[in-house]
Amino acid sequence: MAKIVIVGDVHIGKRYAYRVNLKTGISDRTLDFINALSRVVAYAINNKADIFIIAGDLYDRVTVGPTLLRQVRETIWQPLIEAKIPIVCIGGNHDSPQIFEKGSPLGEISLFPNSIVARSPQTAIVHTMTTKEEIGFLLLPYLTASQVVKFVEERLGKSVEKERQMVLSQEYLKYFIENELKQLPTKTNLLVGHYFFQGSKINIIPYPDHLPHEFKFKKDMLPLDKIDLAIFGHIHTTQTLHGGKVLVPGSLERVDFGEVNEDKGFYVFETTTGKLEFITNNPRSLVKQFIEVPRVEDPTNYIIQNLPRTLEESIVRIIIKISPELKKKVRLPRIHQALDSTFHFELFWDTSITQREIVLTDFVLDPLVLFNDFITRKLDQDPNLEQLRQKGLEILDRALAQVEEKL
Repeated sequence: MAKIVIVGDVHIGKRYAYRVNLKTGISDRTLDFINALSRVVAYAINNKADIFIIAGDLYDRVTVGPTLLRQVRETIWQPLIEAKIPIVCIGGNHDSPQIFEKGSPLGEISLFPNSIVARSPQTAIVHTMTTKEEIGFLLLPYLTASQVVKFVEERLGKSVEKERQMVLSQEYLKYFIENELKQLPTKTNLLVGHYFFQGSKINIIPYPDHLPHEFKFKKDMLPLDKIDLAIFGHIHTTQTLHGGKVLVPGSLERVDFGEVNEDKGFYVFETTTGKLEFITNNPRSLVKQFIEVPRVEDPTNYIIQNLPRTLEESIVRIIIKISPELKKKVRLPRIHQALDSTFHFELFWDTSITQREIVLTDFVLDPLVLFNDFITRKLDQDPNLEQLRQKGLEILDRALAQVEEKL
């Protein structure tokens, strides 16, 4: 019986503009994501796992600095290699360049013994060291909708009408999956993809897990009777579908405040019994609190008394609705002192219906943070705020990556 550890989106390298180490240029919050994965690696080694799967978005961006890569190499890859645990990793929408010829931070995984990294659809067989089993894999890394169409057109040898691109692509990939699975000689077969799987629950978060125009997987595209487990990264909310045959492991760490109450962790799959177990991974606590200040003599004391009780080492966001007159009486140093035990805190002041003043705890120059603050102020009442925010952050992140490549 092979024991397989399964990790969803990790997002190592996500930019944070606070608690930045001046020597490394890396935020302590960024290290949370490496530490989260390191705990899973320790579990895999201590429990003699046979295979370690990462279902896409190991990294949060295509361009990752050498310091982060070294830390991942030392804390993640080296222990797994020394324990002789094979790694299976696919590209996600964050860490896969849109141009295939460009390099990826995932590239070095292909150099490790008995390990696989997939940036294009492919099959693979992994030999377990301890149980001497052969596990078959059908790997479907993230492709944009246009890349999926190109993949289909190359194999059909003809162009696809724009109106039929999505439907025909889904039909062809269904055929592709069935055909590739027939070619695998293994008794145990797993599918690992990084796409939105139709029917998955999506939390309402500031940064949507998927965009409306993305390629979507439907249940009828998968021959579930021929797959022991289908694993889909990309969606951050952990869940299982179709009697446990489809697994969405979710993100390993709470990425933003839309995931405040979500449990985070990883899964262990046993090939012989089909047992699938979720194991929590102790993510950092995110606390969000709304305080509306009435007409009181001491607004500072009122705010402090209404702060969340659990603050220590948490990331805290406080939204304070207060009149402009009362805000003048607020003594910020006292509030800052009350929040001193937090890992990081943010204060948002709502002084009117149409205007919000954001008070940052630190002066920052990070373009992503500045853009996020700007669009929050300017489009606070816009019903399309979150979609615009996500699209803008994606465009800006790609632009920053191109600048970094030229430096």
